[in-house]
Amino acid sequence: MREPPPLAEGTIVGALRDEFGVGVAALEFLPVGNDAASWAFRVEAPPEPPLFLKVRAGAGAMTGAAVPDHLARQGVPLVLGPRPTRAGLPFALVDRFALALYPLLEARTGAEVGLSRAQWQELGAAVARVHAVPLAPLAGLVGRETFRPSRRELIPELQALLATPADPVAAELAACWRDHQATIDTLVEQADRLGHDAGRAPSGQVLSHGDLHTWNVLVDSDRRLWIVDWDEAALAPRERDLFFVVGGIRQGLVAPEETDSFLRGYGQTAIDPLLLSYYRTAWAVQDIAAYGEQALLAPDVGEASRRDAVAGFRSLFAPGYIVDLALA
Repeated sequence: MREPPPLAEGTIVGALRDEFGVGVAALEFLPVGNDAASWAFRVEAPPEPPLFLKVRAGAGAMTGAAVPDHLARQGVPLVLGPRPTRAGLPFALVDRFALALYPLLEARTGAEVGLSRAQWQELGAAVARVHAVPLAPLAGLVGRETFRPSRRELIPELQALLATPADPVAAELAACWRDHQATIDTLVEQADRLGHDAGRAPSGQVLSHGDLHTWNVLVDSDRRLWIVDWDEAALAPRERDLFFVVGGIRQGLVAPEETDSFLRGYGQTAIDPLLLSYYRTAWAVQDIAAYGEQALLAPDVGEASRRDAVAGFRSLFAPGYIVDLALA
């Protein structure tokens, strides 16, 4: 997000002191990420090394901290667990927000720097460990797959709002939406149909990350990998994660030899093409709705972030991007 959350800096500083025992010398908002319900800060608290603070609103707030905390305690590799509160919890609740604190890594995303074949294999082995975690302790932490794309229910509301745009940003989104209306209709129908079929087919469930592209894999200064951003974690078929590396969400993001290396680390498994198709289509529908929500419905979003959302919406329909792949 380009703007800080509607949470006073003094409230954040007080929560870090009272809940985490951290004396804040400086708090710097970091305008990163596309999630309208999530914000990031750099925390200076000498003599400690700098810390990374994630502030999140909504239902995913607690999942995103509780899941990596659980996995790190289980010894699952490549998982960066949060710092516990004084009460031993992975997050603190302040008003309608959850605050989770992590070490601040000197790192860049895998999408920026690329992963070696060995790193793809290491990533595959780590995801296999995630998928092998016993599910019983997770029942209260995460939801279950419903085979309905996230935010699917927003599509009719967004279309109604765009019929009479309220300002220039909405008008720009409305024009782009109209240009792609037939494609959006096709994707929504396809997601509904595939989701219905997938829901009727028997499939095992694992703990899935749910957002496993290489923007959520960090490479630190020692070339170690870290899987971050667990807000979308759920109990679901393994294909919910595997589609990110088997075909991917954009042409060229994962090369065939990188997929091979990942699967070598992950281990031999049968992959259901129906589920791959569903998850790729669901991702396209989810992104369409998410960018629309950020541009039109999110109450805490400023104009700069709204314009970013319109640009993101437009990019979905570029050649070789997720809409192309879903329709293919």
